[in-house]
Amino acid sequence: MARPLPLLLFDLDGTLLRTSGAGARAMERAGKLVWGEQFSLAGVNFGGSLDPVILQQAASSFNLELDEHRHRHFRSTYSAELSLELAQAESAQALPGVFELLARLREAACATIGLLTGNYEETGRQKLAAAGLDAGWFSPRIWGDAAPTRPGLVERALRLQPGVLPEAVIVVGDTTRDVECAKVNGCRVLAVATGTNSRRELALAGADVVVDDLKDPTPLFSLIDGVRAP
Repeated sequence: MARPLPLLLFDLDGTLLRTSGAGARAMERAGKLVWGEQFSLAGVNFGGSLDPVILQQAASSFNLELDEHRHRHFRSTYSAELSLELAQAESAQALPGVFELLARLREAACATIGLLTGNYEETGRQKLAAAGLDAGWFSPRIWGDAAPTRPGLVERALRLQPGVLPEAVIVVGDTTRDVECAKVNGCRVLAVATGTNSRRELALAGADVVVDDLKDPTPLFSLIDGVRAP
């Protein structure tokens, strides 16, 4: 039986696209609409986090009650507010090299192209569409509520890809949390310095390869070749 293809797991914000703060602004407004002016995201580290975790941290910081009903209300409100934000001209853009890299990967058919993001599904899909990216290009798609932690998202992806070993998984992300979630699960990492973490920080976190952006596909294809080699 042929070995399954290597699995690529692309992060969303800061890796594939940027929204110029649209997500944070929409989330802040949604929180205030649900809990009032006392809601704030001040002090919350978004980089590589999960939307449910971000919300829980904000609620805990200001002693706000967060139950299932309020969570659902927040999600729908956040989705509506994000739609308004993304309607602004050029608020979401694919990062350099992303379209070309994804096209080459689809053409080469040398790896399974997946998505692993801390976004809720509904808002993650909005961001992809606003940046001109098709969610259908990615399968599996692992959203931020699929597990309570980011390493758990990788575990979820592995369960959905029977036969794929952790060492055949390459996480592509822009934060030290992306690096850490991969390494905890025994996966490889291509880190891209298009987010808040520097090349040095990403390298120190243990990334196998660090690049400035995704304009040059060679480093990722080299990692894929290394995974596929007998």
